[in-house]
Amino acid sequence: MLSYYLLAPILKLIGMLPSRVLYRLADFVAFVLRDVIGYRKKVVEENLRNSFPEKTEAERRAIARESYTHLADRVVENLKCISISKDEVQERVTVRNIEMTYEWYEQGKNVVILVGHIGSWELGGYKASLILKHKTIGLVSLLSNPRFNAMIQRTRGKMGMELVGMKHAKEFFVRKLKELSAIIFIGDQSPNNANTGYWTNFLHQDTCFFTGGERYARQHDCAVLFVKIKQTTRGYYDFELIKICDSPAELPENGITQKYVELLEQTLHERPADWLWSHKRWKRKRPVEPTL
Repeated sequence: MLSYYLLAPILKLIGMLPSRVLYRLADFVAFVLRDVIGYRKKVVEENLRNSFPEKTEAERRAIARESYTHLADRVVENLKCISISKDEVQERVTVRNIEMTYEWYEQGKNVVILVGHIGSWELGGYKASLILKHKTIGLVSLLSNPRFNAMIQRTRGKMGMELVGMKHAKEFFVRKLKELSAIIFIGDQSPNNANTGYWTNFLHQDTCFFTGGERYARQHDCAVLFVKIKQTTRGYYDFELIKICDSPAELPENGITQKYVELLEQTLHERPADWLWSHKRWKRKRPVEPTL
């Protein structure tokens, strides 16, 4: 509790700084993480080496250096979210192909939105709340500190998004929505249970993925789209909406998740530094099926 009262005012003050100052701060944070403490340096190097064996060592080092800037930018942008205005969100994020969601709205279909930890997904949540006709709902992980958790959830939901904690996901999956909604799933982290995820080849590696987005879409016959995020210049983003299906029945079991994996991999090949390479993505191995 004491940590909240000490840190919360400082974080709020930092979040009120102009963006140009915050990005200077991000440069310093990236320098410290990369060149001073070497934050998860071996994890980053191993992930890049296994994911891009076709690239030279020099190319992978360049991606690694830039990825620390990406990480630091996410830190300061998340702080900026405390004070950011609707007008600034509208200015910083452009969205292509939004019309397809309007068609689904007119058809009375809920939408599942699949994204990855690429670019500013937090600003993307704000933008979705501002321009979609659907009500936006985000499944999020909760923090252990209840006061910090409440502050972050207030910040994330201040433009209209409803937030559902992962521990309440089971109840949410069977809940009948009161209004047409777009449910956002970030599905590129490693699942806690390797036995229940979907295993496939991703960036040359055997990889397990969450199937929550697909399961929800099939359970409620939702249209599904992928968001391809591209940073056009520092602090400004282009979000391209790519249709995966109008109805889950169009694809075989795990077909939605597999399409998500392919689109995510394509995005990373185009802009490899815009991902959290410090995450221990491949720490779990595929379970060995028992032999009879």
